[in-house]
Amino acid sequence: MSKAVLNSSVIVALSMVGYLNKLKPIFQEILGAKAVYDEICGAGQGLIGDRELQEAVKSKIIEVKEVKNRLLVNALLDPLAIGEAETITLASEERADQIVLDDKAARRRAKAMKLNVIGTLRILRMMYDAKLIDKHEIIEALKKLRETGFRIGEDVINKTIKEL
Repeated sequence: MSKAVLNSSVIVALSMVGYLNKLKPIFQEILGAKAVYDEICGAGQGLIGDRELQEAVKSKIIEVKEVKNRLLVNALLDPLAIGEAETITLASEERADQIVLDDKAARRRAKAMKLNVIGTLRILRMMYDAKLIDKHEIIEALKKLRETGFRIGEDVINKTIKEL
């Protein structure tokens, strides 16, 4: 069991497929930066992820934390958005075992900082490996994510299915 910091795209994607509440058996501690919470539950109020994240925070599945190192956040802001910058900063401050990001630029920055980067697809695979979802459910989740605009290539879907 480990500590993970999630970015907004991951929270929204897992909410979209109904799996945000399945994170607790995978990670001992799940954190989200305050900017990510504000992005989803403030600016994105009423959209997918809003209700799910509020419920996850209320039921103590996800803990929202304020970052301390504003200098690092500001340094990461070009080209990243505030949520991604705070997610990377929080993962660094908390010495997280995993940082869960999907954006390529954010992933590159996090890897450059020697953070252990995984994405939404890896989370789905971890849920499958932990028998929280079955083969049919992971395939349906991948299709739903792709249909709703989550950038995922046919080759990635085929590779993931082949490895199950």
